[in-house]
Amino acid sequence: MRRVQYDRYGGPAEMHFGEFDLPLLGRNHVRVAVRAAAINPFDWKLRQGAMKLFMNRSFPKGMGTDSAGVVEAVGNDVTTVRVGDEVFGTMDFKKSGAFAEQVTLDANLVAKKPPQLSFAEAACLPIPAMTAWAAVVDRARARPGSSIFVNGCAGAVGSSAVQLAITHGARVAGTSGPTSMASASAAGVQPIFAYSNKSAYLNGEKFDAVFDTLGTLGVGDGLSMLNPDGVFVDINPTAPRLIRGMVSRRYKLAFATMGIKHLSAIAELACKGALRPAVGVEARFEDALSTLTKAELGPRLSGKVVLLMKT
Repeated sequence: MRRVQYDRYGGPAEMHFGEFDLPLLGRNHVRVAVRAAAINPFDWKLRQGAMKLFMNRSFPKGMGTDSAGVVEAVGNDVTTVRVGDEVFGTMDFKKSGAFAEQVTLDANLVAKKPPQLSFAEAACLPIPAMTAWAAVVDRARARPGSSIFVNGCAGAVGSSAVQLAITHGARVAGTSGPTSMASASAAGVQPIFAYSNKSAYLNGEKFDAVFDTLGTLGVGDGLSMLNPDGVFVDINPTAPRLIRGMVSRRYKLAFATMGIKHLSAIAELACKGALRPAVGVEARFEDALSTLTKAELGPRLSGKVVLLMKT
């Protein structure tokens, strides 16, 4: 089986195609023929070594976490999906390898693909939607009448957060780049501010929650935008931000792993059309190395970059 992998931590030049033997199918595992795999910034951060303290020391390591495809085999204890089912899911980051022809993963990391979504669209759901759910539903407690400010509301995580917040009855304001303001406004973000217009949103209304998807909003600034019982939700916990956040009980962290248990609920919302990912670029699996390099080093694109496998 071919996959994208690397033999040491580093930049894009460390990536290459390699042959890989899938692990034996465990009792709670599923094997999936990958039809599409979505690229997340987390994927190249892993390759750069951002999480190496939590990884084993063996190489090569596979790249990619989110994918969609067709179930080829299931373990004896798996009851949630069957052979032939179309599914989407994510991989434990310690066992990454979704940029591949096949993957083996725990059954609790997959859900049935909404029939309304293409494989490419479904592959874009897991990490962005799980992260947004953990931040907006679990941490920010989006509910009817609440107000949430999303810094970076047009990105993959941000747009998922907007859709989830609105679905749960919250009102959403936020920031975006100039080219995304119209689409964010159409998605229901009001008011919407340009990143450069910082004084307008720092000195404006107060919110029940502020969700910083980009790590560009200072913790102090985020806390200053809150109502007395509001929370600042962060998914970019650098050391300075953690230190600053430790002095406030209103500073909350959210991670994609916290949202894994909500994969089926995410699929249900996608079935209803309440959660729709945006595909920006589709590329052939054969062009994975150049596509990954452009995604990592090039300008930020509107929508997700997806690798498509031959069928």
